[in-house]
Amino acid sequence: MKSSHLFILFILLFLGVMVWTEFHLPKQFSWIPTFSRYDKQPFGCAVFDDVLSSSMPAGYSLSKETFYQISIHDTTSRKAILAVSQDIDLKRVDVDAVMRLAERGNKVVLASSSFSTLFSDTLGFSLSYGYFNPSSLKRQATSMLLTRDTIQWVGDSTYTSQNYCFYSQLCTGFFVKSDSTFQMLANNRSDRQEEIASHHLEIGKDSTRSKKAIVRRAVIEGSTIRSGAVVLSKKIGKGEIILISTPLLFTNYGMLDGHNAAFLFRILSTAKDLPLVRTEAYSGNEQEEQSPFRYFLSRPPLRWALYLTIIVLLLFMVFTARRRQRSIPIVRPPDNKILEFVQLIGTLYFQKKDYSDLVRKKFIFFAETLRKSLQINVENVDDDAWLAAKIAVKAGMEEEAIHQFLIQIRPIVRGELNVSERQMKELIDEMNKIANHLTSI
Repeated sequence: MKSSHLFILFILLFLGVMVWTEFHLPKQFSWIPTFSRYDKQPFGCAVFDDVLSSSMPAGYSLSKETFYQISIHDTTSRKAILAVSQDIDLKRVDVDAVMRLAERGNKVVLASSSFSTLFSDTLGFSLSYGYFNPSSLKRQATSMLLTRDTIQWVGDSTYTSQNYCFYSQLCTGFFVKSDSTFQMLANNRSDRQEEIASHHLEIGKDSTRSKKAIVRRAVIEGSTIRSGAVVLSKKIGKGEIILISTPLLFTNYGMLDGHNAAFLFRILSTAKDLPLVRTEAYSGNEQEEQSPFRYFLSRPPLRWALYLTIIVLLLFMVFTARRRQRSIPIVRPPDNKILEFVQLIGTLYFQKKDYSDLVRKKFIFFAETLRKSLQINVENVDDDAWLAAKIAVKAGMEEEAIHQFLIQIRPIVRGELNVSERQMKELIDEMNKIANHLTSI
C-alpha cells in the first residue's frame, strides 16, 4: 500500500474517533430563545409545534407571513393566529392588519415580553420590562429551594380558577396598565409583582413616603392586581385579541415543564373551534433546517476537526501535485485500408460476375481523367472520330485504335451489350493505357 493511501486512511480513522467522541460527550443545551420550528433546544418550538399539530382539534399550521399578508390573502375564513417572540415590534401596517383581522372574527394571540409603543397605545395597555437571564434560570432550577412564581388562571366560562407554578425567569413581564375593556384571564400572584408595580407608580415630591406605602396604595386602588396580569383579552368587532406577557412558556421548555402544559392549552382553548396558525414572521431568530454540515459547524470539536481535515487535504494535494513523467504511448502509423477496400469491392463483383457493370464503373473514372486532361465530357460527345483525334494528339497514340475502342465501349456503357471476363480485361487495360499516356505527358 502506498504511503499516500496510508495517510488518507489515518485521517479517516482520526475523524471517526473524533465523531465517536463528540457523539458520546454530554449534550450541551442552548438557552437562547429562538422560537424556531427546527430548534429542539429548551427555548425553541420543535416540540411545541409537534404537540399542537396533534392536539388542536381544528388543525395547526406554521406560516412565515406577516399579519398584513394574512389579512389580504384570506378575507373570508376565520382562524386563530399565534405570534410568539421576545419582542413583537408591530409597525402601523401590522397594527392595522391585527385590528382588521379581529374585526372580521379572527382571534389574534400575541405572546411577547415587549410590544411596540404604537400597538400598546392603540389598545390601551402598558407592559413592564422583563429581562430574561439564562444564568439565573439555571441557578434557580438547580437550587434546593425550588422557588417558583404562581400564575393563577382567574377563571372564565369554561375553566375554573387554577394555580400553575413556573420559574420566575419565565414570568418576568407583567401588564401594569390596561383599560376597562380588557378581561384578565391570568395573573401572577407572587410577591414580586409588588416590586414590579412600584417601578411604575409615580413618587410625589414628598420623599418621606416609603415604597411600601406606595405599594399598599396600589393594592387598595386595584393597581397591583392589574399590574400582575400576564394574560389579557379584549373583544374587537367579531373577534378577539389575547395578549400574553410570558412568551417563554410557549416553547419546548414550557410545554414539557411538569403539568404546566395545561396552562397553555387553557389559553389556546379560546380558539379551539378555529384552525390555529403560528406565524414566525416576528420571531427574529428563525433558523434554517439543520443539515449535517451545519451541525458540524455548530460543534467546536467537530468544527476544528473539519478545518483540520480541509487543511491536511490541501497540504496533501499541494505536495502530491508534482508533475510526473507519464508513459509515452506508442503511436502506430495509420493502416492503409485502400487495398483492402479494393479487394473487397473486387471480390463482390467477381462473385456477382457482372463484368459489364465493372466496365461501366471503370469508364466513369476514365471519363473523369479525360475531363481533367482535355476539358472534354466524354459521356456527352457523340462524335467519336473527333474525340479519338483529340486523344491521339494529346496521348501520342494511333487515332484509329482509339476510335475503334470508343466504338466498342459505347454500347457497353449504355447497357446495350454484355461482355465476357476476357473482354472486360481487354477494355479495362485499354482505358488504363490511354489514361497513363495522358497523365505522363
